[in-house]
Amino acid sequence: MGCQISDYEGTPQQGKSLLNPLTPGMETVQLDIVYIERDAEDPLLSRFVWEEIDQVGTVDLETRSRLRNHGFRVGLVGLTPPRTLQRLLGLKNEITDSAGTSRHADMIGRQTFLPSGGTTAIQTSMPVPEMKVLLPGTKEPVVLTDAHGVLQAEVERLQDGWIKLHLTPEIHHGTSQLRPVANGNQFQYQGGQQIEQLRDLTFTVTMNIGEMLILSADEHAEDQIAEKFFINNNGQRDRRYMVAIRLTDMKKIQPLYEE
Repeated sequence: MGCQISDYEGTPQQGKSLLNPLTPGMETVQLDIVYIERDAEDPLLSRFVWEEIDQVGTVDLETRSRLRNHGFRVGLVGLTPPRTLQRLLGLKNEITDSAGTSRHADMIGRQTFLPSGGTTAIQTSMPVPEMKVLLPGTKEPVVLTDAHGVLQAEVERLQDGWIKLHLTPEIHHGTSQLRPVANGNQFQYQGGQQIEQLRDLTFTVTMNIGEMLILSADEHAEDQIAEKFFINNNGQRDRRYMVAIRLTDMKKIQPLYEE
């Protein structure tokens, strides 16, 4: 006797397929992420740009005060960025310093496409061999090895053209190895460093298409947590970083094959 397929219960109706119907296209959000690096003392990045960026309406007063207490600067700009930010992004010619020489800005960027509820990790600083940091809620600083700052970003789609972007600062440190990670009601092992999640500094921003979220450290962020995310004091010259996140588009990605 030949083999029989017995996994299906009952008989399909005439003209009906045993295959499940294709799911509709997935709604995705496109984020363009740009990293800007300059000399740590360059006033263009440390001070001037923040004189032109709206920081008041970006997050609520309590959250803004909490972030500022730890040295973070967070602002939102519209379709036309302020002049200083345009220069930092290379949209306008550079300002020259008193000696008449242009101050070089290094930029790299990437695009990411996320569904509602999707997450992406935004690394904000280069790894350092040792990082001494006073974590929120602790009394004594700790020393973390091979550490760097990361912003964990989660997208929440509201309606056409609007999202909420939830961001949690994290410090990743230690050697990369398999670690247990909670997944629903069970644990699975994933490779990676240890993570210090700074949930007290989690914040949410509502964004419209074309708007850009700007993040960096305060001009006087020495010995604050934001310094560990946006300032590098371990090279030949101290460097300061800024991250720009633009909500570029919202679209539907269709399945690869459709009838």
